Amino acid sequence: MKNTVIIILFAMSLLSSCTIRQDYNQQLLKADSLMQFRPDNALNILKSISSEKLSTRADNAYYALLLTQARDKNYLDSLQSDSLIKIAVDYYKDDGVKAGKALFYYGKVAALQDNDTLAIQAYLSALAKLEKTEEYKLQGFVHEYIGVLNTDRKLYKDALDNYQSSAYCFQKAVDTLGVI
Repeated sequence: MKNTVIIILFAMSLLSSCTIRQDYNQQLLKADSLMQFRPDNALNILKSISSEKLSTRADNAYYALLLTQARDKNYLDSLQSDSLIKIAVDYYKDDGVKAGKALFYYGKVAALQDNDTLAIQAYLSALAKLEKTEEYKLQGFVHEYIGVLNTDRKLYKDALDNYQSSAYCFQKAVDTLGVI
């Protein structure tokens, strides 16, 4: 009888831990789905998740990428630390789109830290990861940000090339709402 009770309690604790993890996955997915048009709501969802409770490297990387993106889209100064986005950069090395997105935000953080060399390296790495994808909107943003850095460095011809590449990517992007 005692063993049966212990086994039942053990099984219930396993089931509840799976349910909690599943709940965090659902919250991350919901935040991701809200990111483009409701970044403030996405940020609130992400703030409600305790990063210590995320159990896998995949969840931590996804959380780090989404939180960095939400902070950026909400114009928060907390984007200035690279430790959060570095988690996503390190994890998504082999995932084209997520690696490209993580490297893009890593470049933005480096640019905010006035490390233009690291920012351009991150942006160029992002483009390399994205070149075989159809993420034209993100590619357009990467080209645009490289252009901004080249303008700041008074490399106007290079900046113009970057802006033209950006415009080309934005034209190829499927944007039914006309956001771009």
